[in-house]
Amino acid sequence: MNQRQFAALDDYFDALLEEHESQPEVQVAPEVAPVAYADPQEDERRRALESLLATVAELKEEAAAEPLAPLSEPEVTTVPAEVPSPMPMPMPMPEAEVAPIPAPETAPAWCNMETEAHFQALFFEVAGMTFAVPLTHLGGIYQLTRLTSLFGKPAWFAGIMTERERQLSVVDTARWAMPGHIQDEEYQYVVTLGESHWGLSCHQLKGTSLLSREQVKWRTTPGSRPWLAGMVKEKMCALLHVDALIALLEQGKNIDGHRV
Repeated sequence: MNQRQFAALDDYFDALLEEHESQPEVQVAPEVAPVAYADPQEDERRRALESLLATVAELKEEAAAEPLAPLSEPEVTTVPAEVPSPMPMPMPMPEAEVAPIPAPETAPAWCNMETEAHFQALFFEVAGMTFAVPLTHLGGIYQLTRLTSLFGKPAWFAGIMTERERQLSVVDTARWAMPGHIQDEEYQYVVTLGESHWGLSCHQLKGTSLLSREQVKWRTTPGSRPWLAGMVKEKMCALLHVDALIALLEQGKNIDGHRV
C-alpha cells in the first residue's frame, strides 16, 4: 500500500471518529435521489464522507492494477563449514591371554598285559573258583589277620589289614566276583596286586606253574569284563589283568563294573 492509500484511510477513520453516537447513520440507497437535510452542515459532512469512500475505492482499484514489486531476496552469507579435526584412532587393546582349556582326561585305551613267551603264574582258589596271576604282577602273599572295617565302603570291601606297617585294603573276593553272594567266608590268605595296596582274599593257594603264551586264550577287546586277560586252557581258570582289576577296585566297582 502506497502513501496515498494510507492518507485516504486516515481521513476516513478520522471522519468516522468525529461523528456523534446520537446522530443517525447516513444510508445512500442506489438509484434513489438524495434526501435534502434541513441542517446544511450535516449535508456537507455526508457529501465529504461519500467522497472519501469513493476515493478509497479508486485507490484500491489502482493498487490492484499496479504490478507487484519483486521481493528482494535476503542476502545469504555463506559461512565456511568447519572441517572437523580427525578423530584420533583408538589404540588397539592388547589381546587378553586366554589360558588354554585343559582337555578332559580320558581313560587310557585298554590293552592286554604283556608277558614273556613263558612266564610263571600263581593259582589260588576262591569259593570253588580258580584264578591265576602272573608272578611279575604279583605283589605278595600274606596270611590273613585281623581286619578293621570302614564305614561307607562297598559290601565286597572286607576291611583294612596292617602288615609290616603297611595298610592293605582287603577284598572279599567271593562277594566281589559273585554279586549277591552274602555268605561269610573264612579266608586264609591275601594275594596283593602289583605295587598297589589292594589284596584279594582267598581260601587256598594252589601253587605256581610255568605257562607259555600259547596255553592262554588271550582277549583282544576288554568287553564288559576288562579285568579278564584270558583263560588258561588246561586248567580252565581265569587269568587276571592286574592293572584293569586295580582300576575297577579304585572306582568302587565289582566284577560286572557296577558300584555295589
